[in-house]
Order: sequence, then structure tokens, then C-alpha cells
Amino acid sequence: MKKTLIALAAVASTAAFAQSTVTLSGTVDTGLQKAFSGDPLKAVASRNGTSNWTISGAEDLGGGLKATFKVSTSFNSDDGTLSGSVLGNNDMYVGLEGGFGALRLGRSFDPVFSHTLTANGTKGVTGYNSVGNTLNNRGVYVSNQVLYITPNFSGFQGTVSYAPSEANGQSAHTGFGLRYAAGPLALTLAASKAAGVNQKNVVQVGGAYDFGVARVLFTWQDVGGVASTADNGWALGVTAPVGPGLVYASYDVKELAGKDGRILLAGYKYFLSKRTTVYANIANANSSWNKAGNGKSTTGYGFGIQHNF
Repeated sequence: MKKTLIALAAVASTAAFAQSTVTLSGTVDTGLQKAFSGDPLKAVASRNGTSNWTISGAEDLGGGLKATFKVSTSFNSDDGTLSGSVLGNNDMYVGLEGGFGALRLGRSFDPVFSHTLTANGTKGVTGYNSVGNTLNNRGVYVSNQVLYITPNFSGFQGTVSYAPSEANGQSAHTGFGLRYAAGPLALTLAASKAAGVNQKNVVQVGGAYDFGVARVLFTWQDVGGVASTADNGWALGVTAPVGPGLVYASYDVKELAGKDGRILLAGYKYFLSKRTTVYANIANANSSWNKAGNGKSTTGYGFGIQHNF
């Protein structure tokens, strides 16, 4: 009888543990780059993917409902320092998922960033990035955020976010995103307003189409509260499989007082395996962008290795 009870307890314990999962994953990305003309060659971290260690998990609560969590911390793999100096400086949230969609509380993506469609995102040669240089990224992540993601309805999916300012006299962060993705076509619309005083909306539209031999991506953005001579930016990019890797290129334009800033970026990612990639990036900015501060066009380049675990 005792053996039977012990056996039943062991089975029950195994079943309970089977309903919960915890995963350790991450990325280590390190390389060398010369960011602009006159700049010395430097060791850099995260120019293809953000170096991070991430713990995530889920628990099946029954009835199609599950609890989820994620704690992702980015670090500088060239010197070991934390990118944001705090635990969970990437996304860090706890939430629920089910037939109603997903609800996340904590730190997570700003809808404008998560709905951007570009060839290279925040990576490439430092200072020549589509997101964060040409396009406003609102800091990528929003702290203290309540984020709701709808279920997918025939390719349509929505996102709504809210984060209190936690300060008197300041407005809260608000944001939304709408995405349509079916087959080769993707379309997005998003807007967000940062928490603070007199903050304005960033409004963004994007589109992408996969032709098979190449995927073309475009994102246009308007930053509220900025002079009409410097409020718009756009990025037109392409990615294409070449050999055992992927080529990307992007032509970006940002309105500036006087002559608009223009950046041309390109790179190649060579997949040594599903987890390991070597890459090279190059970029050029016109004189209006003026990365080197000398009134001339500038060129930067870099290369590195990324491993995902």
C-alpha cells in the first residue's frame, strides 16, 4: 500500500512539473568596428544581435490559460558590463495568455518599435542604424507597462499599451499597434506617446513583401512636436538569401534643417549553423548627417561573430 501511494505521488509530482517549463537562453555577440572616418578601430558588442541572458517560462493553468514570465538582461560582451546597469534591462514581465490573447505586466517592447519593418533594425555600424538614428525608437522598451496583445484574427493582430508616469504633473505612456501578416505581405500601423511633460505622439506605418528571391521593407515615421523641417524619417530596405547567408541593405532618409540626412547601410550574415553567425557591416552617411563632425560624408564598417544558446 505504501509503495502504491509513493508511486502515485511520484506520478502526480511528475505531471505537475510537466505542466511548467523554464528555459535559459541568450546571445553573445562581439566584433570590431570603425564607426566613422577618423574614429579608431574598437571592440564592440551586439552589432548583429543584442548580447543577453534570458530566463523565461510558462505554467499551464488549465482551460487554455497559462502564466508566463520573462527576465532578459543585456550585457556588453566586449567588457562584461550590463548595458542598462540593472537586471532585466531588456524585457522583464509576468503575464497571462489564453484565448483572449496575452497580457503582460512589467517592462516590454514599445508598440512603435515592435511594429517597425526595416532591413537591419537597431544593429549594423554604431550611429548608422535605421532604428534609433533614422527612426525614433522611444527607447525600445517601456518600463512599468501594461501590454495587451489580441489573438490573431485572420492575419490581423492588435497591441495596446499603458504605463503610468509615476510622477505628479506628468502624463502616462500610451501606445497601440496594428499588424496584418499573411503569406508574403505584412502591413503595420503604430503610435505611441512617452510618459512625461508635453510629450507628443510618434506615428508610424510600415509594409513588407517577400518576393521569394528578396524581401522589401519600408517604414515611414512622423515625430510629433518637432519642426516640420525635421519631423519625418523613412527607411527602405531589402533582405535576400545569398549562399548560406543573408544580404541586407537599407537606404534611410531623415528630415533635418537644411539638407536631409541620408544613410546607406549594407551587410552580410553568414550562417555557420543555426546558432552561430559571422557578419560584416558597412555604412555611409552624407555630409548633413555629419558623424565625424567635419562637414563631410563619412563611412563606417565592422565585423563580428554571434552565437545563440
